[in-house]
Amino acid sequence: MKQELEYRINNTDPGPRKKFVRETFDAIADTYDVLNRVLSFGIDMSWRTAAVRLLGDIRRKDIIDLCSGTGDFIPLLSAKGARVVAVDFSLAMLKKGKEIGKIHECAVAADVCKLPLRSEYFDAAIIAFGVRNIPDINVFIDEIFRVLKENGELVVLELTRPRNIIIRGLYRIYLTCVLPFVGGIVSGKLRAYRYLSKTIESFIDPEHLSRMLERGGFNYIRILRRFFGIATIIHCRRREQIRMPIQ
Repeated sequence: MKQELEYRINNTDPGPRKKFVRETFDAIADTYDVLNRVLSFGIDMSWRTAAVRLLGDIRRKDIIDLCSGTGDFIPLLSAKGARVVAVDFSLAMLKKGKEIGKIHECAVAADVCKLPLRSEYFDAAIIAFGVRNIPDINVFIDEIFRVLKENGELVVLELTRPRNIIIRGLYRIYLTCVLPFVGGIVSGKLRAYRYLSKTIESFIDPEHLSRMLERGGFNYIRILRRFFGIATIIHCRRREQIRMPIQ
């Protein structure tokens, strides 16, 4: 069945969508990094740096890099002394990250909604440009809650839509015309970059995602917009579990 390119929440039958997304990223692994730098004019790395900065002192802390791709976060996290586990269900992306030297620690090819990792183990989780590729987003939130320690931090960096009408209109032209054209020409995978464009246009807004995180057990939620709202960082903490006193 041909997959729709727009984002849709699907917590009941996400399998076909996930297969499509995995195959899409496997197909563009070789050119993904170059196109990220070109299509974002290099600004995406400054957003990643800002996201990591929110975690503060992470020396000797265990961090999980979700939807890691080729591992852009890992050098930034490792430089601050963190122990990093990279997780992505595109094996081609992880292999590319190993090949170019960004992924040099533990890497796990797995669905971020079914992590083969211990509960309450990680001090923090971070994810960039990956949430809009997850259809069963409620399951994802529950799983991140499971693997984080109490008060563990979650940082989400995602591409979003600007609020300003003029900038939003210009950005839409960029998404519908420039991004698919350039991405398709360089990678040879036009449909893949049409998919990336459509998911940015149709993904839930940061306020909606923040409410979902709150319902999923996260608090102290902050929404930080970058570059006129083209990117947004959400920073929050796993709420402490309430334990009843022993009688």
